[in-house]
Amino acid sequence: MYCRSFMKFINSIMKSHLIENALLSKLAGLERKKYLLAVKVIKYCYFNGEKSMADICKYLKVSSPNGISLLNDLIDKRIVEKKGFGASKGGRKPELYGIKKDVFYVLSVDMDIFQTRMTIYNSTNESVVETRTFNLELNNNPETLDALIRNIDDFINESGMERNTLLGIGLSIPGLVDSRKGINHTYLHYGTKPVRDILQEHLKIPVFVENDAKAIALSVWRFGVARGKRDVLVLFLNWGIGLGMILDGKLYRGASGFAGEFSHIPIVEDGDLCICGKLGCLQTLAAGTTLVKMAKDGINEGKNSMIAVEAKGDLDNITIKTVVDAALRGDQFAINILSRIGKNLGKGIAVLVQLYNPEMIVLGGKMAESGQFLTTPIQQALHTYSMSQISDRCKVEVSKMGSDIGLRGAMAVVMEDVFEFVVKK
Repeated sequence: MYCRSFMKFINSIMKSHLIENALLSKLAGLERKKYLLAVKVIKYCYFNGEKSMADICKYLKVSSPNGISLLNDLIDKRIVEKKGFGASKGGRKPELYGIKKDVFYVLSVDMDIFQTRMTIYNSTNESVVETRTFNLELNNNPETLDALIRNIDDFINESGMERNTLLGIGLSIPGLVDSRKGINHTYLHYGTKPVRDILQEHLKIPVFVENDAKAIALSVWRFGVARGKRDVLVLFLNWGIGLGMILDGKLYRGASGFAGEFSHIPIVEDGDLCICGKLGCLQTLAAGTTLVKMAKDGINEGKNSMIAVEAKGDLDNITIKTVVDAALRGDQFAINILSRIGKNLGKGIAVLVQLYNPEMIVLGGKMAESGQFLTTPIQQALHTYSMSQISDRCKVEVSKMGSDIGLRGAMAVVMEDVFEFVVKK
């Protein structure tokens, strides 16, 4: 019964976005316990990959016979399958178990202020369709949201995917996002209805909206270099600077969902005007927009650089990728301005390190693809501006997820919220 209940749970998520409390209330005693254990197995294998029987039993704190019975039921219901054998630890190689590929699918939508990407992931986190990219400038015009809905709708239809197999749509987007209410107070915000509700009404699929930096923090924590860590700060370095915080093993959103507006902390007095209306914010000293402006200013001043060659005489062609690619090819001008950006970032990050004492800082986004040209000045700034007892124990890492980090973040938002309804970590 509990496996049928899990499938009802999935269907209820699709239809109403919220788990039907009546579902659990109908189960009592042993059946309720089995149901919750089944969902825990699925959550454990989803976020951690293929696991042995011993690992699963240890996680669930159940005996081997109970664990075997539970897995056999999930196998019979075509939710879990055997995945081969793991490495031997002195005896027989253990059999591994994991979720089947076709149990459910998630549509991921990753937006920045100029461009949108989308793909569909299966239940083993593999993209099953070609990623679609299209230009869409974020603003608060109704036509922009209409264009987003139209593109998502066309993408689903052209993918050949049945809508009832889609567990949800994850939307990773910049701005002040209240994920609980589904509102973005910065973009796609007009009238009285949350953007989440508008999307759900048109697409007939549950939608989960989250700030891009927080989505990426979930992705890095659940699937990337920060897996298994409990206190991690993830910086998303794109046109702006986003911050997602995993504190004590949980994504921290704050009272209104706006925690992590790191880029709008004033760093210098009487600095440049920031888009938030204040002067001298970190955004004006270390964001991708600042990197591109520094590149354009340098080219105008006659600096010799591959950036000018790539721009082909038009400075509007210069992007973050242009500068990063030039640095990776050894362009000294590009390396120097990335170093200046890194030093400014490091000065701001030093404040975070002092406040939160994280075990790891992870850098993601287009600027992070420059690797050591950014991490080295950041690390140097940490040593300069924070206590050594704290900074020495904090590693600075690049996400290693590349350009798909935002898409995987949107996927992580859906799955984190879906499992949160039933299983409290």
